[in-house]
Amino acid sequence: MSYHPRIETKEHFSFITSKCKNSELWFVNNKKLETKILTTVAKYSNRYNISLYAFCIEGNHIHQLIHTPDSNRSKFMRDQNSTIARAVPYYVPEYTGGKLWGQRFSSELIFDNGQDVEDRFFYTVLQPVKDRLVDNIFNYRDYNCFMDAVSGKKKIFKEVNWKEFNLAKKKNPKAKPKDYLETYALEYKRIPGYEHLTQAQYKERMKQELYKRQNALVKARIDEGKDFLGVNRLKEVIPGSLPNNPKTSERYTKRPRVLSVCALRRQQLLDFYFDCLVRYRRASCEYRAGNLNVEFPPGMYKPYLDPPRV
Repeated sequence: MSYHPRIETKEHFSFITSKCKNSELWFVNNKKLETKILTTVAKYSNRYNISLYAFCIEGNHIHQLIHTPDSNRSKFMRDQNSTIARAVPYYVPEYTGGKLWGQRFSSELIFDNGQDVEDRFFYTVLQPVKDRLVDNIFNYRDYNCFMDAVSGKKKIFKEVNWKEFNLAKKKNPKAKPKDYLETYALEYKRIPGYEHLTQAQYKERMKQELYKRQNALVKARIDEGKDFLGVNRLKEVIPGSLPNNPKTSERYTKRPRVLSVCALRRQQLLDFYFDCLVRYRRASCEYRAGNLNVEFPPGMYKPYLDPPRV
């Protein structure tokens, strides 16, 4: 059992990070893989009714800001990440084999508050600047959701339903893959609190905030004496290579359970989390002691029981 079990809740947002093993850079300079990843996110966010607010692909990790009205984050991430893991060996000739992900995705709770969601939105879209890849996200070569998110436009992807096609092929050898194309829309929700703005006003408001935060990040990096990798050097990055200064963590590395720009809201979220945690541990003890009907906190799941020894 994980030391800090997770909570699936429709009350709060989730900020999710999925990292490649050993920080290997498999998501670089590959538009076909990028399209497959975006198709996958669109497919499963549609299937599981996921509200998507931000999504960014970096060389060795993916960030997502989501809300799960049906409290089904685990199913969404299971299908999304397993599909991406199968896609990488297919689309990346240099792939060396083995598992793609270094560990289970990390997930932090975010208060259902416009200020906190907006802060994490800009954290996500400004990752290429924060990591000193480029000094302007519009120069970033890999996918960044900013313009899609603030423009209110859907990105449409089509993919063959191979399961249905293969079943049909057994009955009708003349069946064609094009007849089993399915359409998926990648769509971003607007940050809470800006519903009163027109789309044009919202786009302009978010662009102004982007430039303000981006300029602050660039200035901070310059003041630190650090330069940016730049577009030309990004083109030369070899798939599977390692970054110069990778961020590393282990399973039990301390991570924030919650995220908020407000200390009061952060404490409220922590109180919510640890209340659920205490109730979960009590229920787990009863469950392992033989009470299989014990009630677990909403959004938390029963622990694995070892099979009885013969």
